[in-house]
Amino acid sequence: MGDYTDALRRRVAERQATSLPQLIVEELENMIINGVLKGGDRINESALAMRLGVSRGPVREACRQLERSRLAEFRANRGMFVREISVEQAAQLYDIRASLFGLAGRLAAERAGQGDVAELLEVVERLRGCADMDHYYPLNVDLHRRIVALSGNPRLVELYDDISKELHLFRRHGLEPAAARELSNAQHREIIERISAGDAATAGRLMEEHILAGKGRMLGGGAAVPHKE
Repeated sequence: MGDYTDALRRRVAERQATSLPQLIVEELENMIINGVLKGGDRINESALAMRLGVSRGPVREACRQLERSRLAEFRANRGMFVREISVEQAAQLYDIRASLFGLAGRLAAERAGQGDVAELLEVVERLRGCADMDHYYPLNVDLHRRIVALSGNPRLVELYDDISKELHLFRRHGLEPAAARELSNAQHREIIERISAGDAATAGRLMEEHILAGKGRMLGGGAAVPHKE
């Protein structure tokens, strides 16, 4: 933890004058992705500022950015908290995310080169070697982002990322069982094979089904976390 904190503080120092709040946003998002912060957790601005070696001002601005992106919410007289969503809201977001991911797959199949495919398959192999959820989930998020980026559509990337961030809690729970991770990664490989073949229609369909499978795990109890707004 000490080495990580030292490296993080170096990054803070490098970006102190330009984009410090954005760096803090990225760190908070990573804490959510890695399960350090969960839905309903209070964001301790003082502790985070002390950890980063900065004043509370940039941390407060970063929290406001998270609030605007619907990842955090301010509760009067209590502070800033990681936002919670209901299962019904999560199901609606899964449907939107599935459509966006399917579109990204069709576009990626038309644009991806063999070098891109090789990089994706390398991530799939790394996922296969992950022993637990803490290692698997952040890498899984990275793989999805890489595939969507191959669409060549920056606005699509932005929309997909925004929707996905709201679902981190549910996505983690849906992939907790080792069998679910194995099946999910097998689907990754099949998707990448279709992208490599330039089969836009099948790649898009498989990618949409991949997200809807996650929705099914959630509704089936794999991610049954009772949250309310």
